[in-house]
Amino acid sequence: MRCRVAVVEKMGGPFSVEVMELAEPKEKEVRLKIMTCTICHSDIHGVRGEHGPYEGCATAGHEIAAVVDAVGPGVTYVKPGDRVACCVIRAGCGVCDPCLHDRTWFCENIPPMAFRMPGPYTRDNGLVPIQTNASGTGFAEYCNAHESTLCKIDDDIPYPVASALACGFITGFGAVLNRCKVKPGESVAVIGCGGVGLSAIQGARVSGACPIVAIDTVDGKLELAKKCGATHTINPKTCEPAAEMRKIYKYGADYTIVAVAGQGIKREAMDLTAPWGTVCIIGHARPEEELLADFCAMEFLTGKKFTGSVMGALNLRRDMPKYMDMYRRGIIDIDAMLTHRFALDQLNEAFDDAEHGALKNIVVIGGEY
Repeated sequence: MRCRVAVVEKMGGPFSVEVMELAEPKEKEVRLKIMTCTICHSDIHGVRGEHGPYEGCATAGHEIAAVVDAVGPGVTYVKPGDRVACCVIRAGCGVCDPCLHDRTWFCENIPPMAFRMPGPYTRDNGLVPIQTNASGTGFAEYCNAHESTLCKIDDDIPYPVASALACGFITGFGAVLNRCKVKPGESVAVIGCGGVGLSAIQGARVSGACPIVAIDTVDGKLELAKKCGATHTINPKTCEPAAEMRKIYKYGADYTIVAVAGQGIKREAMDLTAPWGTVCIIGHARPEEELLADFCAMEFLTGKKFTGSVMGALNLRRDMPKYMDMYRRGIIDIDAMLTHRFALDQLNEAFDDAEHGALKNIVVIGGEY
């Protein structure tokens, strides 16, 4: 079928929207009619080639909420008409060793995540754009996706909320609940109060953490962090974060969640953290900005730990329904993180807005919500 797709002509270039041919779904693939796709900063990094270079034209968008339009051979989980979120993380088979140990993102029987691979679209000039992410192409009217990336969404969950759940929210929220397993009364610091960081703050609140310290250089984001559950805020422009943290809790944070990329951030996180505490990395940048040459092995002799979290260590079809129910009951607030609405033809404007501080811009493709 033919549909409208946003494409960049070269790495880092602006988007244009054109009609392309979308291939029929392959084995275990589903064709999705996209309703909304929120912008993740990973989209910005991916288009720029900061997660790895690519040649030629490319597509983007991975925080997808959609309706199943058609299914390929062997699909059993969904049928046409189902409302779904399409996620980078995949539902496991449930029987291999990683799945049995609740590490479904390492499932041995599901195709692994593959970035910067040729996508399912063909342009009129015969070129096949690179797909910069590993699920589907969200900035398009239709896309194909493997059924393992899908989770059904309830009828009362708005499409933009489902889009945010598909990546940004689960990444921050799940890092606290699933990876760090924060207990009531433990202290949590979150560096970076964008969409992922605010989700981590909500995870800390739901976990019963106290204090919850939000750290960002933008005062407006710190105010929103308070609404999401932060008990204290620190702006590094006005103080030294590690010293300020110890005024709040004299030992430092039991857990420091790093939800922003940049040189020096990991060193700052180590300094914020208690001698026995854990630094959990979510945000990342170009490899040359992630070198840890200023760390010393002796820093870990006290039991301090340095770890990471991929997509909130999520079990997709177990955890997503729980989070939808939390949203329904008002336990978590996703609407506060959704900012402006844009049409597909306004994608360049939406990206520019996201780069300059917007939390979760919504690209509305399939209609109103």
